[in-house]
Amino acid sequence: MAQTKNADSEPAPDPNARVVTTTEDRAKAHKWFVRARELGDKRQFDYAIEYYVNGLEFWPDAVEEACKPLHGCAVARHQTGGKKPGFKDSMKRSMNDKDVKRAFLNAAWLFGHDPDNIDYMIGLARNASRLRAEHCALWAAGISLRAVESSAKSGPKQFRPLAKLFEEIGDRATARDDVAFGVESYQMGVNALNALRQRVPKDRETENGLRDMSTKLTILRGKYQDGGSFRDSIEDIDAQTDLHDEKLSVQADDRLDQLIAKAEATYRENPDDQAALARVVDLLTRREQEQDELRAIGILVAQYKSTSEYRHKHLADDIRMKQLGRNARQAAKAGDEDAAKEAQLVSLRFDLSVFKERVERYPTDNRVKFEYGVRLIRAGRYDDAIPLLQAARTDPKNRTACGMHLGRCFFKKGYYDQAIPTLEHELAEYQFSDDELAKTMLYWLGRSQEAGGQIDAARETYGKILQADYNFKDVRVKLDNLPAHG
Repeated sequence: MAQTKNADSEPAPDPNARVVTTTEDRAKAHKWFVRARELGDKRQFDYAIEYYVNGLEFWPDAVEEACKPLHGCAVARHQTGGKKPGFKDSMKRSMNDKDVKRAFLNAAWLFGHDPDNIDYMIGLARNASRLRAEHCALWAAGISLRAVESSAKSGPKQFRPLAKLFEEIGDRATARDDVAFGVESYQMGVNALNALRQRVPKDRETENGLRDMSTKLTILRGKYQDGGSFRDSIEDIDAQTDLHDEKLSVQADDRLDQLIAKAEATYRENPDDQAALARVVDLLTRREQEQDELRAIGILVAQYKSTSEYRHKHLADDIRMKQLGRNARQAAKAGDEDAAKEAQLVSLRFDLSVFKERVERYPTDNRVKFEYGVRLIRAGRYDDAIPLLQAARTDPKNRTACGMHLGRCFFKKGYYDQAIPTLEHELAEYQFSDDELAKTMLYWLGRSQEAGGQIDAARETYGKILQADYNFKDVRVKLDNLPAHG
């Protein structure tokens, strides 16, 4: 991450003023954002996120240019197995830093590496607000609210801070006579308190807060209407309801059907509108129903054929892989072994074809090589997997996992003299001793030691696993079946 600078994008003395970003700093930020987009297109998400965060240092209120594509990279990284920040990361990148901009950039980095973490979302919104990056603050608070609304565990501790944040943003907008922005902020605050009231009815604090914020909204909205531009800036209530409902993760089927129909109609009218395309695909895949997903795939494939833009096929394949994987899990859950094996085979074959194509298309993308290598292992094609994993090992984000899979491949090939040092090296370098990856590396190390005749070493390795997780795989059976001490 670039070092914090005393740039012109520091908060202005007026406590209600927006953060000021000079033309020069925007140009600097733009260079970071352009490179970030290029890296994102190559699916090098970790580097893309780093570049977006570096650019935000110069232009912290760049929502369209940085915040939204950063979020997209974060989600894609998460879907491809990207590692979440650990305790050391959260300590190193404190969201409570006294340096407001540093706290903001830390929150952006953490959010980029764990986009489902509500604390990171709210931390980003709160620090953007402290920095007076008002557009970023409102955007981040908005996605925080959608996440909180979608979580069954959310309650007053989540809704009230968000409502307060929306109110503070609205108050500052009102003070600087930014009426449209204030109306939007207060409306989102009202939405937050209404959602809380549905979960916790007849709560006096919620009712009082809702009354006070609704009053502010009514007064400010009336002021805007008197100015004659309200209808031009705020959509009618039905459109606002559609927008709010679209952003929720869970809707009644009838309501979702309505939203899909409207989104498809909008897309048909504007087939080149990428936002309309993204909206209809998102809605069609939301409830994980096969017919809806196939419609989404059809739309994306048609876009790919008409534009030759591979990202459309990429997303269509992602949806299909997720669908086939779900089918395999459902078949296994139903208890039909033959059907489950067939579904798993269909899923694996499709995955292999997709990642083979992606490796050919993105020959320098080590993340894709890693994913292809993992699928090849599942197919028992160890000779094909090993060189891919060795190449992917140069990516620090996948290095340990690659080492684990390489050790596993060497074991499967009977190359125990190669498997043992590979796994021992990765375990020595790995900072955790009892998480899933550490236990898996120990498991394959123990298997390799046992098969290679190092019985005492295998006994010690299996014992380490049992100390951390007594029920891990078949370790107890393996340990019990080892020959007795000489």
